[in-house]
Amino acid sequence: MKIFKTTIFCLLFAGLGSLNAQIDATINPIGLLWANFSLGADFGVSEDFSVEGLIGFGAGNETIADYNAFNVTANGKYYFNPREGADRFYAFGFLRYVTRGYDYEDGSGFSNYSQNRVGLGIGAGTKIVSKKNFVFDVHLGAGRALVDNTSYEDSSGNRETFDWPDIMFAGKLAIGYRF
Repeated sequence: MKIFKTTIFCLLFAGLGSLNAQIDATINPIGLLWANFSLGADFGVSEDFSVEGLIGFGAGNETIADYNAFNVTANGKYYFNPREGADRFYAFGFLRYVTRGYDYEDGSGFSNYSQNRVGLGIGAGTKIVSKKNFVFDVHLGAGRALVDNTSYEDSSGNRETFDWPDIMFAGKLAIGYRF
């Protein structure tokens, strides 16, 4: 797992020296409703291509369970008809890592749940940049999980794995600023 995280980090920042000075920093405000926090940085490589790194995390303490989540996504975006550079309608490919879990209190009758997934996919979206450099970015994509480790542990301590659908989704509804 440590090697995977290091590889993703290196891929996200390996080409920073060749990128334009344009960086779009975004935050997903909708995720905050569910105690999930997501930040993104989109680096303009050219007028019609950018590389985006997203990191998200969440945690919660419900009455009988603790929830935790973490995800890292790398997007390559191709803009079909940019006006201000790396804006308007785009198609993208993504690589996504997701881990999440629920840890229930003893005696609750519920099973602890954990999931680790890695997947690839494609999608489409649009980015609007105002004259004062405010950014609105929305996209939706779907792909396939290449690695899927989903399991639960029942109240007697037995760990069971099960098949989860191979489909992965990537969505974004974010606001931000262009530097």
